[in-house]
Amino acid sequence: MKYSPKLLLYILMLSSLAINTPLSIIGIISQISQYFSTSIAVSGLYVSSFTFTIAVCGLFVPVLFSKYERKRVFLFILSVFAISNIAIIFTKSIIVASFFRILSAVFYPAFISIGLTVCEEIAPEGEKQDYITKILLGISVGSIVGLPITTGLGTIFGYQAAMSWIFAINFLALVLIFIFFPKIPGRQENEMPLSALRSKEFILASVAIIMMPIGASIVYNYLPYFLQTVSHIYTYKLSIFLFTYGIFSIAGTWLGGKLIVWKDKATLIIFQLVCGFVFLALYFSADYLPLVLALVLVFGILDGMGYNLIQYIETSVLFFNLELANGVFLSILNGGIALGIAIGGFLVDGFGVMSIFIFGFAFLIIAFFMLVYVIYGLKINLKYS
Repeated sequence: MKYSPKLLLYILMLSSLAINTPLSIIGIISQISQYFSTSIAVSGLYVSSFTFTIAVCGLFVPVLFSKYERKRVFLFILSVFAISNIAIIFTKSIIVASFFRILSAVFYPAFISIGLTVCEEIAPEGEKQDYITKILLGISVGSIVGLPITTGLGTIFGYQAAMSWIFAINFLALVLIFIFFPKIPGRQENEMPLSALRSKEFILASVAIIMMPIGASIVYNYLPYFLQTVSHIYTYKLSIFLFTYGIFSIAGTWLGGKLIVWKDKATLIIFQLVCGFVFLALYFSADYLPLVLALVLVFGILDGMGYNLIQYIETSVLFFNLELANGVFLSILNGGIALGIAIGGFLVDGFGVMSIFIFGFAFLIIAFFMLVYVIYGLKINLKYS
């Protein structure tokens, strides 16, 4: 069956955006608490269960699904999301809602991983990284655009309205794939290559790059608190600025893809230093609002670039099994975010909000030295070198 690679790319991009929208309910924790009559702490666990599940399941679920025909896999996963969202909309039990939220998160890594793999397979020569970047943009936009939409609907109309929008965008992706997507065979061999996961190159590269989302997440997740308590930016001004940050982050995802193709080694190494010193600059310039705002927007660009860098390293090290590589990418990204949130909360409570910049800097400097060793000492093969 003939198909247009561009059409499939944009369907997968929209689908990636759609299945990432469940992450956007972080903006309606208070509405969740009211709807289920639970504490904020329990509601927070309900929200974060999606990310924790992705971090665990990304290591093996994509490989389990890699042998099956691609369209069938996509339809199955989107159907699970649709059914789960319907159950979540109508149940009044947070236990039932948590079960279905975790169930959909189990299959999330397989969809994104296989989607990235399909993009590499269908991309014209010389456009592979551009296709990958567009899927990563879909993931990024799903969180950034989904957050204000979900928060607005939840705040004005309530929890069920917010979840109904998430169901609608997922159902649209299901319909588009059912109508327009061709049958694409899966991978013939789908065994878990355990020897590769035990290699020195994989272990050190993975430890190095998980420092990136940990360091970035320590800062990112407590930026609103910093801007409120130190920079005194409140209400709608904070919302507008954070949305602007999101736009810069989307631009950073695009830029990261371009820089990797142009100078991959330099991009990987210099990124850590630039981002680390942005954190230091924020620490020392907290009293100068214009400079703080400019630095935060620079961090937005760097934050968006991180998606590409992590995915690029894993697919370089595990080039022989792209589903596994992309699954590991999702595990590292989401695991790093979860660890960063936990570490950042401890830092804010114990040492004050300004400590997030020092520790964010520290994690990125560790990543810098480790990546220098992995790239130049172990001489790992990078796709574009």
